Amino acid sequence: MVGKATGFAVRPRRFTAIRNSMLCTAVSTLIAALPAFAAQTDQPPTARTVDVVDHLFGTALPDPYRWMEGAHNTEFQQWLVAQGAYTRQKLDALPTLKSWQDALQKISTSTVIHRAQQYVDGRLFFIRQGSGGNGTLMIREANGAERVLLDPATLTDHGGHASITLFSPSPDGSKVAVDIDHGGTEVTRLEVLDVKTGKPTGDVVEPVWGEFGAEWLPDGKGFAYTQMAPSDQRTGDDPIQDMRLRMHWMGTPAAQDAYLLRAGNGQGTNASFAIASNHFPDIQFPTGSRWALGMDQSAATEQRYCVTTQEQAVKPGATWRCIANVGDEVVAAAIHGDTLYLVSAKRRSNGELLALDLSRPDASLKDAHSILPMQDDEKIIDASIGDTQMVAPARDALYVKISKDGIDGVRRIDYRSGKVETIPMPLVGAASLFRTNDTQDGFLLELRGWTTPPKSWRYDPATSAMHSLGQDEASPADYSMVEATETELISADGTHVPLTIVHRKDIKLDGSHRAIIYGYGSYGMSVITSFKPVRLEWVKQGNVFAFAHVRGGGEKGEAWHLAGKGPNKHKGVEDLVAGVARLSELGYSRPERTALIAGSAGGLLAGGAVVQHPEKFGAAIIMVGMLNPVRMAEEPNGANQFGELGDPRKASDFPSVLAMDPYQQIRSHVAYPAVMLDVGLNDSRVAPWETGKFAARLRTATTSGRPIWIRTDANAGHGIQRSLGAEAAEYADIYAFLDAQLPAPAP
Repeated sequence: MVGKATGFAVRPRRFTAIRNSMLCTAVSTLIAALPAFAAQTDQPPTARTVDVVDHLFGTALPDPYRWMEGAHNTEFQQWLVAQGAYTRQKLDALPTLKSWQDALQKISTSTVIHRAQQYVDGRLFFIRQGSGGNGTLMIREANGAERVLLDPATLTDHGGHASITLFSPSPDGSKVAVDIDHGGTEVTRLEVLDVKTGKPTGDVVEPVWGEFGAEWLPDGKGFAYTQMAPSDQRTGDDPIQDMRLRMHWMGTPAAQDAYLLRAGNGQGTNASFAIASNHFPDIQFPTGSRWALGMDQSAATEQRYCVTTQEQAVKPGATWRCIANVGDEVVAAAIHGDTLYLVSAKRRSNGELLALDLSRPDASLKDAHSILPMQDDEKIIDASIGDTQMVAPARDALYVKISKDGIDGVRRIDYRSGKVETIPMPLVGAASLFRTNDTQDGFLLELRGWTTPPKSWRYDPATSAMHSLGQDEASPADYSMVEATETELISADGTHVPLTIVHRKDIKLDGSHRAIIYGYGSYGMSVITSFKPVRLEWVKQGNVFAFAHVRGGGEKGEAWHLAGKGPNKHKGVEDLVAGVARLSELGYSRPERTALIAGSAGGLLAGGAVVQHPEKFGAAIIMVGMLNPVRMAEEPNGANQFGELGDPRKASDFPSVLAMDPYQQIRSHVAYPAVMLDVGLNDSRVAPWETGKFAARLRTATTSGRPIWIRTDANAGHGIQRSLGAEAAEYADIYAFLDAQLPAPAP
């Protein structure tokens, strides 16, 4: 799904076990001798206040830091930079920072990861990423030879901070369209490269949001793309609104590109496929089919899907037939031949795979029939971020990813016979890559575990065999002493919530250990199994890292998502806080030794816990967090969130949006825990002023004397694309901060 305020993953790193064990011993020695920091005697730069009170639906909402809002706000930017400088000074003085930096940078610099693999015409396209870079686009030829197609570090005309957010090879593999982000804003320039020479073809379109790539025609003569609107044509000056779908023919000027669809009103509007201004038009042109699949996408889980012929779809004013609309609870779709495949949560919360014959002129959703028998606890719905598809048409068959208890498998459905086959998995784990190409047989797959590095394969249906891509990641250190325990917590209303606890095998359950508990809980996105050495290093030293699979996510299907969505957002907060109590009950930690960590939309969880339950845990880390949703209509990407959080401008939605707003729930004269807020100065998904307002107000309200710090990154945005070294530096700061704020483990 696109345009979401999403969390982000820290990529794995490599490190030598001998050197790592020495560093861990040094850090552990420092931590054991370190008392919790005393109350701060100096203060970060103060923030002025203004006398602003909104009166909405009979409720008065004081907003003393309203001045921080708005784009190109020089005063706020200067204040935020000063905050970052203050925090940097305080972090650099923490006793364990240097040891954490040495440990995490070591595993970072020794790591090379491979991601976003695509197999086209015997060639493997992929991103190779090391510590210092954001990822280089590579190609492996059929003979095994590898070469660079594009290294964004060479694009020095934008200060050397470019990254590749997406790439799309043409169906024959002769060209590749690359989304290039300059500066972490996720606003990209889409440029086409000739694969043989590696040189640009001269075909360039911009600006394009970084989650939208080129949608190639089967013959490769052109592609459709979703373009951001000019600044004077955006609703509320929101760059994410009023996007338009355009058609580019290779070798022609981009200015001549026709408008096929658009969100909102204006050039490109299509009466047969009207799209709200805060949604996004997109399209697919499946190879071997006469049909095009049009998509009306948003941050909501369900999407609209419409069809027309490919011949008509490339022309302005095409007549579309909409099969799935809002309320039909269709979350994914794909086409092969004349068959439209749909994943629906209407009758089954965990998802149902339907097939519809498009050759029937009057075919509608009611004519779709179920084609995949599933057990009650098997789940087809998957809203996790990454290179994974739910329904994946290949040339030979339809492949479907099925999850059960966090473990992924693949089913193969023969196009002609409808026979369902379970593909044996090479190891037990979760898929971080599952992708097909409708011009190729089989699929690409990558699996990983909590303590198992990712391994990747290409499945060949002719031999029913998995062939290694030769890109398996080795563990950067010995984590054989670490294991994951799957259990449950019991939330305030009695609901049983899955809880994953990663810990040393020899841990003493005496409550003496520092712990971190992570949650997200939005958009139906599951917290999936992941191998992250930057987190395992925390555990290796005797700490605990836990994951609360709170309501609002998708771990138990769409019903689980709805149970924590909108008016139910408080349940996700209750789940997260109950996870702290569960860790204490089981003896892993104690509340005062436990910290919460969450990012992006997860800021509503961690921020909500800070203001609603400040006494139930020891500290919180909030990364690029959503913290003031009552004002989301006033920020870029805000209107896109209405489908998930509600529209604060509506009387029906306002009470629940206010209830989930951490900034507006801050109370004076309360002893709040220590909080560090992490923000990228170029964030286009969640406005940095949400962090600034929350921090400033929390400081004036707290009586605890505990620090409220803002950590800034001048070269980062929302954290979607960044170097491994930057991630290692961030977690070194986090761990050093928590060492200082959480009571030391008992001797």
